[in-house]
Amino acid sequence: MAFFKRKSEFTLEINRTLQSDGILLSIFLNKELVSLPVRLTISELKKINNIDLLQLVEDLFLDNKIIQVEVGKYLLSYEEVYKITPEERELLNLPPNITYTNVELDNDSFVGSRTFKFIPKIHSDKYVNLHRIGQRKGPFIELPSKEIIMLDESHYQFLKDVENEPINDNDLFLYIARVKKHAKSLGIPVSQHIERENYEFIDEVDIAVKKTDQGIELSPTFQHEYLEEDELNIFNETNNWYAKKDSKRIFVDKKARENGDKIKKLKTIEGKDIPKFVQNPIGFIPEEIEISLDDFSDRVKSLGIRVYKAQPFVNANRSENGWFEYETGFVLKDNEGNSISKETESYFQDEELDFKQVDENTYIEVPDNVAEFKKLSKDLKVEAVRNRSNKLDLSNYILEIFENISNVEYNQPLLDLREELKNQQVFEITPPSTFKAILKPFQEDGFIWMKTLRYKGVGGLLADDMGLGKTIQVIAFLTYLKEMNRLGPSLLVLPKSLIQNWVNEMEKFAPVLTKNHYVHTGPERSKKSEEISKYDIVLTTYQTLVRDQLFLGRIDWQFVICDEAQAIKNPTTSSSVVVKALKNKGRLALTGTPVENNLSELWSIVDFVQPGILGSLKDFKKQYETTNSDQNSYDTIRNSIEEKLKFIYKRRTKSGELKDQLPVKYEHKVPVAMGKEQEKIYLDIIRKTKSKEVQALQGIMNLKMLCSHPGLIQPPLSNLNYKKVPKLDKTMQILNEVKEKKEKVLIFSEYRKMQAILKKNIINIFETNPMIINGETNSRQEIVDEFNNSDGFGVLILSPKAAGTGLTITGANHVIHYTRWWNPAVENQATDRVYRIGQEKEVHVYYPIIQGNKGGQTVEEVVDALLSRKNELAENVIVPSRNIDIENELLKQLQLH
Repeated sequence: MAFFKRKSEFTLEINRTLQSDGILLSIFLNKELVSLPVRLTISELKKINNIDLLQLVEDLFLDNKIIQVEVGKYLLSYEEVYKITPEERELLNLPPNITYTNVELDNDSFVGSRTFKFIPKIHSDKYVNLHRIGQRKGPFIELPSKEIIMLDESHYQFLKDVENEPINDNDLFLYIARVKKHAKSLGIPVSQHIERENYEFIDEVDIAVKKTDQGIELSPTFQHEYLEEDELNIFNETNNWYAKKDSKRIFVDKKARENGDKIKKLKTIEGKDIPKFVQNPIGFIPEEIEISLDDFSDRVKSLGIRVYKAQPFVNANRSENGWFEYETGFVLKDNEGNSISKETESYFQDEELDFKQVDENTYIEVPDNVAEFKKLSKDLKVEAVRNRSNKLDLSNYILEIFENISNVEYNQPLLDLREELKNQQVFEITPPSTFKAILKPFQEDGFIWMKTLRYKGVGGLLADDMGLGKTIQVIAFLTYLKEMNRLGPSLLVLPKSLIQNWVNEMEKFAPVLTKNHYVHTGPERSKKSEEISKYDIVLTTYQTLVRDQLFLGRIDWQFVICDEAQAIKNPTTSSSVVVKALKNKGRLALTGTPVENNLSELWSIVDFVQPGILGSLKDFKKQYETTNSDQNSYDTIRNSIEEKLKFIYKRRTKSGELKDQLPVKYEHKVPVAMGKEQEKIYLDIIRKTKSKEVQALQGIMNLKMLCSHPGLIQPPLSNLNYKKVPKLDKTMQILNEVKEKKEKVLIFSEYRKMQAILKKNIINIFETNPMIINGETNSRQEIVDEFNNSDGFGVLILSPKAAGTGLTITGANHVIHYTRWWNPAVENQATDRVYRIGQEKEVHVYYPIIQGNKGGQTVEEVVDALLSRKNELAENVIVPSRNIDIENELLKQLQLH
């Protein structure tokens, strides 16, 4: 019997092998291959030194960026290698940065010979003839010294093209033409022999648009930088993939020819479809035609065909005798809201048409409910003459217009009149019993506001701060519409990533809404208006809406809701034009950031919500867009715009109206000293940057990493005792205080190495395994759910960028911004994972900031001051904040110019 057992060894190895088709990652646990994810105990985690590599590989697996080829072995494609960050490549023991090389194309033997072969030659500034002295695997060249060089992606793709040799001799000339064109496009010189061989290769096809007497004709147009128009037009007259023109042999790629044949089958755009095509040309191009349509809309606009919108208007003006005189009609506008002319109700004689053709190049889009608007307008004017003594006697007629005619433009007297019109049912604060949640007081206010908008026939912009439950307020409103039999069909237009979240939230809070809903995405989606219109709620993406506007635009939507409405911030983009053209009886836009860059974005969103309320874009920009940076001018602009939007705009912030409805949030600036190792490296980076040994911006990045931990700059220091890194030491002290309270904490850092250092120290000190969230993996929610539902102390480490959307982590009430993100909006969004509806405890946010030991501000002190300034401006979502260029400010204040 053995009284003593030898302590078993524990090893975790992740090996990487460069192959022709990608990088093979092999995971060994105790010398045996194991599959991901690897489950380790606390004691096992303490024994490994490659936590950061393990975390990266598991993230790649969960994000579907590596595929399992057999037990314990995973393949990372070379295309994916270019998408990961330099830091992630370095963790995989790959070169973090690209080595720029020169490539030449030589050949062996002559064209037509069975032994013909291209010979690529690769050179760099440091090495000549890399193709001879090194061994290439994919984009990597390994030298005899074991140094690995990473090629530029364009050169790697070119070398792949060269290696894709034809199987059949018949395809040799096509192959030569293709490679020769690829070389020319990259500026790669070819041998004189290849240069003399007059082969040209066409792999691009586009759609030409031409206006004729019959309509707008669509035809394929082949693209080639070095061929003349008559040489390209050969392929419009033949079905061959090869042609000879003078001394040139011209080949067409099979895929380009297939797309060209599909384009030839497109019908001429005629009659009533012409204005629809001009409004949304992409919607007429089938998805199976695989070509870029980036500038297709611009080519259609160049035809000079104008399509204007006709918007009903009702104006009330007080006469000298004190009564109101009413003017009604249609104002014709372009996409930027500029008024072209005003017309009376008689302008549209045939209400059945979608468009009225004014002349050969001008169309007017006929608004919905023309006949009804004409009748109500006539009745309103008759009653106005009869009843001049009491304006409220006209309320029934005005409200009918508000209720039934969408997109009506009103003037200020009518907006004021609306405020006098009350309806008790509208102001009932309790949602229907089919809504399974209790609204917060401010959410009840939002719910009532939406009902009021619906009752008054106007749209709304809900710009609540992130985390205040815009979604749940809308779901309550949709439940109300369902009870009133006014829900279906309603359209929700969303980013693709939010569709499932909306479905889940409706299922949770209002199951009645999901009994008749439809997600309109994917290749199998319905293309029939009558089928789609049978659903109460239809969810789709902005991209799909642009594609399917022809039949989605025929549906009489009760309500159209745009979530993350910054997607329509540009008034001339297809998504913006199409969403504004939808038939509807109500409109709602949701976004916490209606202005990201300039005021035109706000105008475009409001133009969807309530056209005309901010005038034309031209006049709006003239009045409000100013270069004056004086704070008073910003306040004046904000107040003026908010006054115009007061009926249709609602924004609440956690720091404003909700300060008594959410727990208190405390922010702690935590000054920490610089460790001896850090200080030495810090001064060296400053010296090298000032002497131009290191580029200024790279110097700043190095200082930022160094302030996190010296191991990020000098890897051997990664295992430095945490007591010798004051910032890390202080963080561990904060964690200890959180643990004593049995509470949870989030730590944010953008650096994977720093995340691993934090994780390693937390495991060793607190005997707990903090999970790490990077990227957009679907497993994020599983990690968060487990974290939220666990009892007692817990730590979650996240990248600020990964935490931007979709995560509610109210199980934690402490946040440590270990590495500052140089954008206050992103940093606030990270904090808002914790500080949002559902949080019941006081929230503490910590900013450990490195201070200099010998006077002068450190990079973290300067950044903190700049972010504080920028954060004050970022609170204003109506007027864009003045930009603060943090990098240039750092160069200036640290005197690194």
